[in-house]
Amino acid sequence: MPENKLGVSFLLCTYNGAPRLAETLACLAAQENPAGIAWEVIFVDNASTDGSARLAREAWEALGAPAPLRQLHEPRPGYKVAMQRAIDHVSYRYACIVDDDNRLDRNYLRTGVELLEAHPQIGILGGPNTATFDGEAPAWFPDFQHCYASGPQLDRVGGAFAPLADGPVGRNVLWGAGMLVRAEIWQRLRTGGFASLFTGRQGEANLTAGEDDELCYAAQLLSYEVWYSSRLHLRHHMAPGRLTEDYRDRLFYASARATPRLNAYRNALWGRPDGSVPANLLKDLGYAAWGVCKNVCQPAFVRAWLANNRLPLMNQRHALVVMREMLWHYGQVRAYYERVRGFQQRLRSPKASLTA
Repeated sequence: MPENKLGVSFLLCTYNGAPRLAETLACLAAQENPAGIAWEVIFVDNASTDGSARLAREAWEALGAPAPLRQLHEPRPGYKVAMQRAIDHVSYRYACIVDDDNRLDRNYLRTGVELLEAHPQIGILGGPNTATFDGEAPAWFPDFQHCYASGPQLDRVGGAFAPLADGPVGRNVLWGAGMLVRAEIWQRLRTGGFASLFTGRQGEANLTAGEDDELCYAAQLLSYEVWYSSRLHLRHHMAPGRLTEDYRDRLFYASARATPRLNAYRNALWGRPDGSVPANLLKDLGYAAWGVCKNVCQPAFVRAWLANNRLPLMNQRHALVVMREMLWHYGQVRAYYERVRGFQQRLRSPKASLTA
């Protein structure tokens, strides 16, 4: 981990991303850097079989190698282990997560460092992105783009679903694509004995993810703020294989399986501190049930059901899946709540404050 040296480590993990890497690297190479900020690209080849590492090296050399490209190999499949490998090799004060289909605007490095240096309370920083396609976007994509971490990031807490305002996001979270992270967060989490509640997405078999949301909540447990800036923009390219209705639906419902785990963090941050874990868990279950009952009684839902409007029906099924996860796996979900509460209590101990 870094010795707090000013600079940015771009973390780029890929599995068979050869067709996407050239443009992603070209956008990194084109970063505006009038202040001469130190930076690097940490490239992790996650068990690729398509020559991704060689292509990345050749593409970077053809671009003039404007910064070090440090290549690592992670033979174990899975985004989480690949990203952890990258995190372990971060050299600078800040890191930026770049998926192999993310094309950062030219001002990303400059703007991100300016904001982070000006506001030391920021632990995590992100912005909007625009989806791009090989051809025409599916007609349904605008309604589901949030599942693909695309479009404006929205305020989902109050139910208005309006674009986030620049500044602290409150109880909202940010996408991992393009996320800038103060690297000391990972060191403090490790020192505090943090253990993720997620195993990580693995190819097409397991689409359940939530590590990005979890990191936002964990940073807030450490008393950092999570900020949004509309000045940080990237293009998020959608591969054709991810645009089938089957993949879309699997992705949509995968987030329902992540929700009980994320609720454990929301409970720790904003739940009743004097409430027991079972009481807070049952409270969250009650809120979920009330939300389902209230929504299905709305005239708008009845009209959607009669018209076979797919999205409102899927939203209600999503809520039911969340409730099923909480009920059928009550013991495991309770363990999630207890683990997060235990981590929070360790952070509040005098010994933990000395290492902050």
